[in-house]
Order: sequence, then structure tokens, then C-alpha cells
Amino acid sequence: MSWANAESGQLEAMRRRDLLVLGSLPALGALPALAAGKAGRFDLSGYQRTFSTDFSNRRRPLMRVDGGPFSTRYEEWGGLRTLPGNKELELYVDPGFVPAHGGTDKLGRADAPAGSGGKPLGVDPFSIRDGALEISAIPTPPALQEMVDRPYLSGMISTDRFFAQRYGYFEMRARLPAGLGLWPAFWLVSKTQLEHIEIDVMEAIGGDTAHVYQSTHIKASRGKGIHVRVGGDGFDYATASHSYGLAWTPDELVFTIDGVETTRTDGRPFRDAPPMYMIANLAVGGDWAGTPDSDTHFPAVMRIDYIRAYRPK
Repeated sequence: MSWANAESGQLEAMRRRDLLVLGSLPALGALPALAAGKAGRFDLSGYQRTFSTDFSNRRRPLMRVDGGPFSTRYEEWGGLRTLPGNKELELYVDPGFVPAHGGTDKLGRADAPAGSGGKPLGVDPFSIRDGALEISAIPTPPALQEMVDRPYLSGMISTDRFFAQRYGYFEMRARLPAGLGLWPAFWLVSKTQLEHIEIDVMEAIGGDTAHVYQSTHIKASRGKGIHVRVGGDGFDYATASHSYGLAWTPDELVFTIDGVETTRTDGRPFRDAPPMYMIANLAVGGDWAGTPDSDTHFPAVMRIDYIRAYRPK
């Protein structure tokens, strides 16, 4: 099946799936260590780094159009700038985005055709501040509402055209925003058009800053997905940065927060999965996250310290 041509199949892959909910785990401080590394943290001594962006070098280009590693829309899914199947309210923009005259289509495409001569929207959700990448979400300004038919503008980054890997350790360190209707995430997607294979290393809903969710999405013939709520007393993703990681092996998927194991599941359904690329995004709205209210502060900022990937030596 082709993402570009089979629209009904694409919409099906985008929607939230029925998942096996395992419930809440103990507070992070009570969780066991994954490996016998320092302070009980995940031991990377047997790994070598294969991808690293820490945003400390302002001269290093970030976006693919400038020679950097990140796409700013879902290139592998036909250039989508939002996921209507989730009923999300944002449009992912970048400095070069030129909106289509007809607005956003039912799949989430919103770019004007190449060569149309339109002017860029003029909104940049990305900034580098104190060695970190900040992705900001804002309500669509009134002056732009005739050009954009989505109520919020935000940003996403993806390595889909630059980096993908089978097996290894994948990690993002970030501080996430609080507020009803905010939906930050760090996730992996297999580089294939045949089926949808997804691992959510972390996703959060802004109305509950004491917990994040770690999930897998696979077709039924591969097995059951998981959807695990982790966190608890003493954990708050909005007041400090935390690292969110996944160790992917042929036998297991092991999720971590700050290097401490939080969730473990069978890796056999993913053994023949194509290499996966990484996505970090700040969505707004949707069936799950809800709609922002008067207490949701804008601009909402997802602050990313680094994104890294490792392969066993």
C-alpha cells in the first residue's frame, strides 16, 4: 500500500488505535535499574553513538532544506502538516511554509504547489536558546487566519529523510509544556509504506504533568500493542528536563526515563520491522489531549536539549 495513493489506508494508520492498557507503574524513584551502570542508569558503554544533535552549535544547520538532519513535516507520509485522523488542531509550519490557497486537505496536506509564487506565512516555531531547541505552539494570529484554516501553529522535527536505524538505543532529553490540549511526543516510525509500525518513546498530555505514556502500535497479526502510564510522586515533566529513551533489541523493547527502566515488552513483533526514524513534535488538541482552555498558556514551549541514537558496538 502506498501512503501517497491509498488515502483511506493512510487515515486508518493515523488514528488512535485500541491498545492494551497496563495501568500506572510505581513512582520513578522506586523503579529498578535497567543495567548495572553508574547510579543504576542505563549503561551505554557497549554502544556507539550513530546520531546526535545537542543544539549547542548555532552554526550547524538543523533543517533539511539548509543541509541539516530534520524535516519539518511528515515527508514520508506525503508532506502532511497535521494529522486530522487524531482530530489535532495544529498546523506544523516552518519559515519557508507557503499555505495552499484551498487550505488544509482531509489528509493534512497544506503546502501551496511548487512554483505557485505565494508568500511564506512568516511564522517560525523553532528557536535556539541557551543550547536547546525550543518548539513553540501559538494560536493562529488573526491576521493569518485567512491564510491558514487551523486554529494553532506549532512545529515538528523528523529524521525521516536523514537517519533511520534498526535496533539500538534512542533518546531525547526535553522539558515539556503544561496545559490542557498540549500533546508533546518523541516517537519512532518504521521507514516503510507497507504497514504502520510505531513506538512512542514518550507522549504526554498537558493536563497531567506527573505522568507520560509509552506505547507501541502494530497490526493485529504482529501482536498486541501496549499503552503504559508512567510517573507518579516526585515526577513533573514541566518543571525540569528529563531524558526519555528506548532500547530496541531483537527480543525486547525497554523504555527508560532518566536512564531508569519504566516499561518492558516483547521485541519479537518488531524483529523484521524496517529501520525506524525519530520524530519530536508538539501537537495541540485532539480526541486524547483535549482542547486548550483559558488556563493553557501560549506560547507553549517544548524545550529539547538533545536527540541521540546509539548502536551496539
